[in-house]
Amino acid sequence: MKISDNLSEQEIEGLLKNFYQYFETGYIFEDFLKEYLLKIGLDEVEVTQRSRDGGIDLKAIRKGVGNFSEIDTIHYYIQAKKYAPNNSIGVKTIRELKGTIPFGYKGMLITTAHFTDDAYKESLNDPSKPAVLIDGKLLITSCIDNEIGFIFKPIFSKIEMDFILNKNENKSNKTKIEYIEKTITKNDIRARIISLPSSIKKELSSLNSIDVIINENDHYHLTIDKSHSYLAKVTKIFKKYGMLTEDKIGTPKKSKWYYDIKNKVIHLIIGD
Repeated sequence: MKISDNLSEQEIEGLLKNFYQYFETGYIFEDFLKEYLLKIGLDEVEVTQRSRDGGIDLKAIRKGVGNFSEIDTIHYYIQAKKYAPNNSIGVKTIRELKGTIPFGYKGMLITTAHFTDDAYKESLNDPSKPAVLIDGKLLITSCIDNEIGFIFKPIFSKIEMDFILNKNENKSNKTKIEYIEKTITKNDIRARIISLPSSIKKELSSLNSIDVIINENDHYHLTIDKSHSYLAKVTKIFKKYGMLTEDKIGTPKKSKWYYDIKNKVIHLIIGD
């Protein structure tokens, strides 16, 4: 579960107000966004020359994967708008941003305010120049969940303790299963693969594909790569379980693995 999931709408609005008031100028907000974008996985983030209002404030890239890193790199032109949270940004601003984007690049507009419904529609109406919109609430929850500018006091949770102590118990037959725990990383998500635990790799050396049951509910038949190191064609899984947004922002998650040798099935538990 994400930290922000435990917050009420009112609490998020209060935090957003404090967040907005912290930045004395738009320039300070831009400097913060440089560090924020680096922390969420973008690269070569730079604040552009502050020569004119309405221009591009930052540039960044998201590198591609492996041998395709140059071909698959995404370039972003980014505008930062430090506006009061109750302000709205409409179609005109989105059009102005898209007018500055070279063909094949993506735009991004990050604000402490919010966007109108028409602004969201405008951001998607030209596939050659898409614009990612991050409003104040999305920005603040992202900062909270990634612990960027926020600290948290530990709270004892009986529910969490119960989960830890019972996490390996198979409720259907009350037998204890020893799961292997690993993180599905940002690199996995970028490469659109799920790396296999080492001990499971050894059991799959003769297989080209495998049945996978996720969270004891969803059944998949997935391809195993030639080196038997990872599961391929998993983009739908990333999207379904909240690891990949439509804007291609990846969120790592904890996972637990168990290989049923007899039935040749991987049981995979993906956490919240």
